[in-house]
Amino acid sequence: MIKKAQILLSIVVATSFLTIGCERDADSASSAKNEYFVKNIVDGDTLELLNGKRVRYIGIDTPETMKRKGGTWFFDPEEYGVEAKEYNRRRVSGKRVRLEFDVQKEDKFNRWLAYVYLEDGGMVNLELVEQGYASLYTFYPNVKYFDVLAEAQEEAYTAKRGLWENIKVVDAEVAYLEVGKVRIVRGRISGVYASPNKITLEFQDSRLTGIIYSGNIPLFTKKGIDPYKDYEGKEIEIVGKIRDRNGPQIIVDNPSQVILS
Repeated sequence: MIKKAQILLSIVVATSFLTIGCERDADSASSAKNEYFVKNIVDGDTLELLNGKRVRYIGIDTPETMKRKGGTWFFDPEEYGVEAKEYNRRRVSGKRVRLEFDVQKEDKFNRWLAYVYLEDGGMVNLELVEQGYASLYTFYPNVKYFDVLAEAQEEAYTAKRGLWENIKVVDAEVAYLEVGKVRIVRGRISGVYASPNKITLEFQDSRLTGIIYSGNIPLFTKKGIDPYKDYEGKEIEIVGKIRDRNGPQIIVDNPSQVILS
């Protein structure tokens, strides 16, 4: 009986290695087509391939589930972070996906930047926006599907899905109380200042700033918007995640985030 069990165990182990080996061979053979197996889900907008490479979805941002303190990561999910990660898991975990790259293939963390497609042809980046699990996150020049994603966000916002279901409108003066959350922040822009890599929008009577990185300015000029003359002194609303960067801050990476009052 012991010998028989050992034989059966050997067969199971050998079969497991054969299966993994076949998957790796298939993954390698498909790489020429930019098709890969998904090994793991890192977050709502990031996955890990069977080959160990991490892929960051282009054009979107989902709420975080993990935060870093010192050198340690711990579970501290933002609103809809868990839901976004679970949706991503259901759609791609263990499946073969096709990656479409834009102008830049990698970010500074050596992650691939891609539009992720399922075998049925659906783009997961777009689905996450449509379902309200993600907001636009634009980094020029990777803007191939900017208009499509912006339209999907507008529709999700109108339908009050996911992130947009109970989104709060807050005054700029109290934005510091909402760090880590997607909010509509309203206030008057008292100053617009330029530095080599960004434009800073300062809100009156508030520590809150809006940041437009230089690389994204073409998205504004394409729409006929000059942040200097069109925003300074104006009452505006900015839609975005409030972050803590030496004070409350919202990254304004595309013009659809700004509403003139």
